[in-house]
Amino acid sequence: GGDLKGYFMPHEGTNNIAFALISFASLAAYEAYRARLKEDAEGLANFRFAEEHRFILAEERSFLRQVV
Repeated sequence: GGDLKGYFMPHEGTNNIAFALISFASLAAYEAYRARLKEDAEGLANFRFAEEHRFILAEERSFLRQVV
């Protein structure tokens, strides 16, 4: 997978959002990871568990670049 930078939630204000920052060497590396994840039995089971227990209500992806 990628390099997990951490999970983040607001300190004040809205408490129904969270962010996971994960770094990949390239977009191609990310796409390869996503393809492998779709074939991984443990990964699929984790996703189903999270869906079933409503841990993740919505998911949005953004691709960022480091500026400093």
